[in-house]
Amino acid sequence: MKSNSFKHYVSLDKEMKIPKKLDNIQLKFAENYNEENDDELNGLYSHYKIVKKNINAKYRNLPDYKEYRRLWRDTAVKHVETEFPLHLDIEVTSYCNLACPMCPRTHRVALGEWKNKMMKFETFKKIIDEGTEKGLKAINLNNFGESFFNKKLVEMIEYAKSKGVLDVMLHTNGTVMDEILAERIINSGLDRIIFSLDSITKEIYEKIRIGANFEDTIKNVRMFHTIREKMCNYKPVIRVSMVRMKENDHEANKFEKFWGPYADEVTYTDYRNQDGLDKTDRYTEFKKENKSYSCPALWQRLTINATGEVTACCRDAGKRLTLGKINDENKSLTNIWNGDKLKESRNLHENKQAYLIDACNGCDHIRGHILPKK
Repeated sequence: MKSNSFKHYVSLDKEMKIPKKLDNIQLKFAENYNEENDDELNGLYSHYKIVKKNINAKYRNLPDYKEYRRLWRDTAVKHVETEFPLHLDIEVTSYCNLACPMCPRTHRVALGEWKNKMMKFETFKKIIDEGTEKGLKAINLNNFGESFFNKKLVEMIEYAKSKGVLDVMLHTNGTVMDEILAERIINSGLDRIIFSLDSITKEIYEKIRIGANFEDTIKNVRMFHTIREKMCNYKPVIRVSMVRMKENDHEANKFEKFWGPYADEVTYTDYRNQDGLDKTDRYTEFKKENKSYSCPALWQRLTINATGEVTACCRDAGKRLTLGKINDENKSLTNIWNGDKLKESRNLHENKQAYLIDACNGCDHIRGHILPKK
């Protein structure tokens, strides 16, 4: 049974009436972005922003979600230890149809070091069964692959929700979708879907998202949003995101206005050279190096690759922080989480010596945080 908060979420969503001509304005942006669209877009966007702010506030105030986020904060700040990770990044496939230059997968493929694998449904069930018995709160159904290529994706979402996983999310490039699949995803119980889009113009988008077609992606995201609205569903929460780097940084201020009416959240992630293999200077500006950084992920999450390897870091495409394999006998996720190898890494981070770990020493979180251009 849905709570009053959920009902209010739905009623607010119905109240949000975005004029049809917004579609035409967005298409103008896609074809040839210019400043002349700003006044008209701002008027439409202001209504969206007020309503969606209320919706998101209601969603985040649900008791279970608040408790989960409290634990997330405490594990990060106070290094509270839990019996099992709060969050699992589960790569249901390592295959992807794009070759984005900032993605570690692209560079590993070029080096001949990448294996395309599909996670079996039985393996996924084993992970979820153990996790939900031990306090697992959230899962992200991808890492470096495009989740929609796994034909069991909908069943995986449904199974995780049936077992009580509070927050089930996935990231997607938005290129692999049709109306039937969109309806199935919306009905599956998925809590959040994050579209990685990166630009508001065709030229820059297709330069970053190599292999994708800008117009097709716009159509898919709008289609997904439209179907969700017609179904009067409050889930999944739709987020669009941009990886900010030199190629698109000048578009950042327009990104939210462009995508906002089709999303509940619009976010920016600063570029990270995640695997140290990208030799192109994509940064904007660095702060002073932060050698004393202590990574919260070591107390919060594990990553399970499509190959079955378990690593301490979702950025570890080179598998330098591999802790074990889920198919190994007597190697449960609980044992890995509480094992000596991960404890050693936590101790080094806690003592401000993360730089002694090879993979962590090259991490941008230690080298410095990126400042947006002024």
